[in-house]
Amino acid sequence: MRWTSSLLPLALLGACSQDYGYQEHLRTDVFRQNLERAVDLLIVIDNSGSMIEEQESLARNFDALIASFEAANVSWQIGVATTDVDGPTRGLLVGGDDEVVLRGPSGELDRVVWDRSWGFQAGVALQLDPEHASTADNDHLENWCPATAVLGDELLGTPGQANPTCQGVAVERPAPGEDLGPRAPRVGELLITELMPLSAGEDRRCEWLELSNLSDDTLSLDGVSLSDLGRDYFVLPEGLSVAPWGAIAVGREAGSSCGYEIPVGAGEALVLHDDVRVITAATADARDRFVENVAQGINGGGIEMGLEGARLVFEEPTWSESNAETGFLRDDALFAVLFVSDEDDLSPWPVDAYARYFMGLKGDLGYRDPHSVRLSAVVGIEPPPRDDLPSCESESGVAWYGRRYLEAAALTDGAVESICEEDFAAIAERLSLTFTELQLDFSLSSWPKPGTLVVSLYESEDDDGLIRELVLGEDYTYVADGNKLHFDEAHLPPAGQFVVAKYTEAAVEVAL
Repeated sequence: MRWTSSLLPLALLGACSQDYGYQEHLRTDVFRQNLERAVDLLIVIDNSGSMIEEQESLARNFDALIASFEAANVSWQIGVATTDVDGPTRGLLVGGDDEVVLRGPSGELDRVVWDRSWGFQAGVALQLDPEHASTADNDHLENWCPATAVLGDELLGTPGQANPTCQGVAVERPAPGEDLGPRAPRVGELLITELMPLSAGEDRRCEWLELSNLSDDTLSLDGVSLSDLGRDYFVLPEGLSVAPWGAIAVGREAGSSCGYEIPVGAGEALVLHDDVRVITAATADARDRFVENVAQGINGGGIEMGLEGARLVFEEPTWSESNAETGFLRDDALFAVLFVSDEDDLSPWPVDAYARYFMGLKGDLGYRDPHSVRLSAVVGIEPPPRDDLPSCESESGVAWYGRRYLEAAALTDGAVESICEEDFAAIAERLSLTFTELQLDFSLSSWPKPGTLVVSLYESEDDDGLIRELVLGEDYTYVADGNKLHFDEAHLPPAGQFVVAKYTEAAVEVAL
């Protein structure tokens, strides 16, 4: 919204015989940044075999996207789905599913896989019943139970100690025989026996897991690693060992700052996922949770169906049984879908049918307001000279032309970016403009006299609303070609605030 006023009225005096001169006038242009709009963003990730670098790049640059949302002062939610419509993530808002793979120098030793049905409780570890301490049993939820032993301040768990049975019966460790260690562990001797994916504090510091030695020998942990099927990978420090029938806890942060002792810290190299499927500004450890959701690995099907994958999120019975409870799709929010893929979409419906489907999710608003749904894409955007050639290449690999994704973006005024661009932070900032609908440019009503332009930011329409005067070259630039004020993504005026430009008009020839 913009209105203008001239502080000195322009007087044109007419006569049959006229002299001419030049008169300068002060002018004030007032612009209001677009009002705040809530955003529900669904990111559909290609989880096929060629996408690991792109997933990691998006995960690393999550902060740039969120910083743009926060600068715009919008209410945002982010959910993640995948392009794999036949695998375990079909139709799901990703979250609550994870795994820990334990490997030694000779190969895999143990693996625990969980999903959202495991129902982790904040501050309560889940422990393996020692009567089922085997690699064949510790994948089954019925062999795990919530810890009952008090740990620190109202926490429950026994990191580094023997677990009782699920009936609460204490189990004494066997008396060790002759210790032939330290030696490398064999399958069945070193097990994952306790998990704390949902701490009562900050997950980035306080989550942990426990490894137990089920042998009479000291086991060397040299060359032992913990990983998942995404980006997590942590090699335990050299020289570490576990005593016969002993246990050791590995956490995000070593020490006792979370109320219990954790001898080994893995930092960001090991993130245990719990059942957070929609991330908001209020989500604790939002960055780590986003990284886990986005880093879906490369085990998805090779027939990528991004549009169909997004649609299935809202189809029954999956929507009612799994996704609706997250509160993801809000009536008053812009519904934005971002497809990230190095292949074109192979979904069964025509593109315009998917666009109509997503608009229909917003009810009448979807048809009254064409901007209530935005489909955007980070894909190959350059048409190749031949169909058998890629759209673009980068250090991360090649990307094929995303024709159907580009068509979907065009139908909904969405944004498109090249997946071959290395700077995902810049991509995230540009995409945020589409999602928040904030303006970068404000056109002046008249040409300013050089050196007279003063631009200020106001919270309201009166003088008392002044926030500060903006600095040319830092907060904004003046673009002579177009006579406009330009703001970059990092310095956008927040939603609903006023940009006031005062200047002397360039000299106007008038009759005297």
